Amino acid sequence: MSLDSSGISSLMTKNIVVAEQDANIIGISRIMSNNNIGSVVIVEDLKTRKPVGIITERDVIRSIGMLQPHQLVVPVREHMSHPLITLSSQATVLDAMKLMYEKKIRRIIILDHDRLAGIITDKDIFRYLVENKDLLSDIITSGDLPIPENRIKDEMSHFWFFNNFVR
Repeated sequence: MSLDSSGISSLMTKNIVVAEQDANIIGISRIMSNNNIGSVVIVEDLKTRKPVGIITERDVIRSIGMLQPHQLVVPVREHMSHPLITLSSQATVLDAMKLMYEKKIRRIIILDHDRLAGIITDKDIFRYLVENKDLLSDIITSGDLPIPENRIKDEMSHFWFFNNFVR
């Protein structure tokens, strides 16, 4: 097993919480809070679930930080990150790692024939690497990392520490 043969479809979250573009930041914040999630995929409409953007916790904080109350009721299409950065459900873990590093993002929307199939996060990938220690040691010693070795070590220790000691 290697990163370039490990498919992301087994790691991604398939039960995606979505909202339409007409929702506002207050509604999106409630959705995030009620579902204990850090992002909501924005779709054209709930029937087709065609993704057009994403609202993350960071987007919500930026909107609130503007200190302009009217921004809280503006449709999320004004606040969402777009165009979406996506991968095919046939992509590999290595593909996802490279894309996250290159685009400096933490979440990627996964599509299957242009339909929303799931979402994969940096935490999903790090959890996978921690659970597959042999794979992790192989990629570190091979020098085949899509991100600098010192950064992955920092990220792994941060992830391990917070998931084991901080709750």
